[in-house]
Amino acid sequence: MNFRAFVSVLALLPATGAVAAPFSSGDWETARIGSTCLVYNNAPARDTSGSLQFSFDVNGYNADFTYEYAPYTENEEDPWAETDLVEITIDEEDSWLGGEMFPVGLQDPYQISMTSGFVKDMAAAVADAQTTIDISVERESLGETWLYGRFSPAGFSESLAKAAEMCDFDPANLPES
Repeated sequence: MNFRAFVSVLALLPATGAVAAPFSSGDWETARIGSTCLVYNNAPARDTSGSLQFSFDVNGYNADFTYEYAPYTENEEDPWAETDLVEITIDEEDSWLGGEMFPVGLQDPYQISMTSGFVKDMAAAVADAQTTIDISVERESLGETWLYGRFSPAGFSESLAKAAEMCDFDPANLPES
């Protein structure tokens, strides 16, 4: 999914029961489309790229967390291999949650997705963050770790609360999907 195109279309849609007007707080936004609420950050730090995205269906089902890389040029090679390891750093501390994220693969070579059972832990970690959330990938073939996205947590808690209100769920008690 091309997230930037998706957000652009979202901005053009009228606010209805199926599509609620987006809510913004700090560097984060919330929107409801149909039965899905999205919480996303499209403001990476300088010299990084991409978007962090949480999605929740009504009552919190099918919770998902992804990082979507936005290439700087159209001719870029895939940013990582399926065997590369993801690292999440929150406030300059490594998080075990990186071990629960994996490249999506050929169907979306610019996306890394989290194991669904750990989305509530990721949401809590971002809510508790004070300064930064970093997404890096250990490029096995190059023997290097590359920082892809650095994001601010400013406004996340408010945006998550709005999504919880829009889709009727408790972020700390997501159902097993």
